[in-house]
Amino acid sequence: MEAVYAKDDQGAYQTLKITIKKDSATVFNLLSTTEGVQKWFPQLSFKERKVGGKMTFHMDEQDDVEMEITAFEENVAIGYTWDTGAVRFDLYDSGSETVLILDEFLPFDFPHIILDFSGWQFQMKNLKSVAETGEPLDQSEYDFDSVKDEVETKLDLG
Repeated sequence: MEAVYAKDDQGAYQTLKITIKKDSATVFNLLSTTEGVQKWFPQLSFKERKVGGKMTFHMDEQDDVEMEITAFEENVAIGYTWDTGAVRFDLYDSGSETVLILDEFLPFDFPHIILDFSGWQFQMKNLKSVAETGEPLDQSEYDFDSVKDEVETKLDLG
């Protein structure tokens, strides 16, 4: 997986690129339906699958967070608000595989930028695993510390 970071006076940006050995319809279903997304990101659910539609992030022992869908093009793109930031997935289908690009923006007042960016790196690999093997990755075996260190070094928010 490729990862690129940037920042400006508004906030921090992360772009992740991964190739998944499945067609874009399969990947889009995993990104844009409650049944699909909960296979790799069980806290998310969809209410309405359209621009302006709503999604929910179910938080343990906290209030659920409602998010708005900002982009929706079947098998091509989906984006939504992410707390005070935004995420967008773009899919590029070559027939037998899909290149998936995640663009994420978080403003500097977002409380856990490094942790969130690291979490999305795990989730992209988790999505690839679910798409290709049907099985999610074991989060407890993922080396979050080294990923967080890399993100922190490259993003240099200090």
